Amino acid sequence: MKRRTFLTCLAGITTALVLSGCGFQLRGYGAPELSIERLALSAADTGPRAQLTQRVSQTLESAGVTLDDSAPLRLNLGEAKTTERELSFGDAGNQEREVTLTLPFSVQRVSDGAYLLDQQQVESRGTFYTSSDQLLSRDDQREELLEDLRDDAARRLLERLRNLDTQSVSTH
Repeated sequence: MKRRTFLTCLAGITTALVLSGCGFQLRGYGAPELSIERLALSAADTGPRAQLTQRVSQTLESAGVTLDDSAPLRLNLGEAKTTERELSFGDAGNQEREVTLTLPFSVQRVSDGAYLLDQQQVESRGTFYTSSDQLLSRDDQREELLEDLRDDAARRLLERLRNLDTQSVSTH
């Protein structure tokens, strides 16, 4: 019995060493630093979009980016679009609904207006379950899912900005 436990532990350690040796990284760990120190944020703060803009601002600031209107780069957030569709069939019983949040964005140099990323978008999806007996709680479930989707869209946007080459941007 002890030999089996030892071999299991040995196999686990070997697997961990092999995965670390081949460059495997857990999501979010060992991610490259964001090369953008200052960024101007351009977005209309109206309706549900204001919550998404606020979430993007918080995510950028927590990553060490200073939001400043005089920054050399501008992040332009477009009109966020939310779509919902029913995945299950029939009117009775549980219904599975999918919500998709799409956030268009672009990044441009302020000095000459050139786009470093033009007409890009991040998309986040999720599902929730409801039934015909829970019509009042459907809105609460949808709003809870939208909160998660906003967080996810802000994280995805940050990942896209991590991959942006900012070597050609002057920082004065």
